[in-house]
Amino acid sequence: MKRYLYNYQTIVEFSEPVPLHAVMLRCQPINNACQMVEQEHLVLSPDYWLQAGQDVYYNRILFGGANEPHSVFSYVSTGIVATDTYVVKYCGENLFLFQQPTPLTVISDRVLTLRKNCIEASYDICQWLNENIEYQPQATTVDTTAAEVLKSRQGVCQDFAHLMIAFCRQQGIPARYVNGFLEGEGETHAWVEIFDGYNWLGFDPTHNRCITDGYVKIAHGRDAADCPVSRGMYTGSAQQKTMIHVTLHQL
Repeated sequence: MKRYLYNYQTIVEFSEPVPLHAVMLRCQPINNACQMVEQEHLVLSPDYWLQAGQDVYYNRILFGGANEPHSVFSYVSTGIVATDTYVVKYCGENLFLFQQPTPLTVISDRVLTLRKNCIEASYDICQWLNENIEYQPQATTVDTTAAEVLKSRQGVCQDFAHLMIAFCRQQGIPARYVNGFLEGEGETHAWVEIFDGYNWLGFDPTHNRCITDGYVKIAHGRDAADCPVSRGMYTGSAQQKTMIHVTLHQL
């Protein structure tokens, strides 16, 4: 058992005051068989209200907003999480959802010939991505598809995860997108969980490894569009600038 202190900070600056801003946040770690939140605190801009709930994948969400004109929205999510070996128990999820391609994870070409064992195949995929895809910040956007990454051979952790999911689903392996915190990272990180017939196992294609510890999970979905950490809508024509900083340290 390991314990981690996490701190997630977001500041959104608007170019002019916005009179109405609605938000939905996934900024708090989930509780499952391999991680347990021991302490947590949330501090946010004083004019905002939030209500807790769950999305369709049982991820923790906070939704709310502010009605008074304001130029900045900021929040800090911090706490302590105890983690065990990264194995997420199957809880009756609809596996069909995680076997079908989505707009962000569909690819037409079969690039890899993989071994039949899903765990060995996942290792093969991680190895292939490590050797053939270049990690390149700013090379893609949140809307870049796995097919586009396969063509350009460049991307960030979200793109590595989408491409691994695409390869797994081609082979009939249920796979889902995960975001959260990685020890030493300055931003949120993305990885993949594959279903081995009994449990969900974590794989990090960006770093070419099967996950054992050092990761704190926030949410999962079919792809990144299902589980963004922050999503918002506001009235007016203001431009926004978002700054994010994440720390995760073992205690």
